Amino acid sequence: MSEKDHLTQNEIKTTNFWLHLIIAGLALLVLILGGILIKQQYDSKNHLTQVNFNSIELSQSDGDSLQDVKELFSEEPASVTKVQKKGIVTEVALWKNVADTSQNSQVIIYFDDGHAVSKTIKGLKRDRTTKITRKDFDSLAPGMKKGDVARKIGTPNDYTFDERYYGVSNEQWTYTGLDANKKKVGVMTLSFKDGRLAGKAQNNLQ
Repeated sequence: MSEKDHLTQNEIKTTNFWLHLIIAGLALLVLILGGILIKQQYDSKNHLTQVNFNSIELSQSDGDSLQDVKELFSEEPASVTKVQKKGIVTEVALWKNVADTSQNSQVIIYFDDGHAVSKTIKGLKRDRTTKITRKDFDSLAPGMKKGDVARKIGTPNDYTFDERYYGVSNEQWTYTGLDANKKKVGVMTLSFKDGRLAGKAQNNLQ
């Protein structure tokens, strides 16, 4: 074999190597883009969103019905439990996997005699630049407005809204504290009445 032929074969091998590498890279890119498109299509069809959750009307007299919420979310709940106490029939409906949230996200809604009176959304993603600390907790004073609290420490991971007591709007925010390695450290719960901080509790905040 001449030196020229030897060089030609080496060039062919080199070309084939780069060609296979390019093909493998393109295949990987197609898989990644395909996964993104599938997720986008799923999210676009998933009506179990925080926006829709926020639109659910609560009232003992004319709150949304379970059927209203099913149609809003375009899906059946994962479970519905029913209890009767003091002449009031309460149904508790649970939905899982809220769009664009954590894997353990949930929506829980209480219906009294057919009307939504309480709703909770859990597992919302929050990209906080700093962890929530005991110092943050101690800095929150009774009577603070919700907007002031949110500006001070950010928005919570969980929300609960409750209209089971006539004339009083109750709201609860739950924050998960994170350490420098993004590991869960402690929990803070804030209670609001008519838009102002009425109570607070914490567990293991540092």
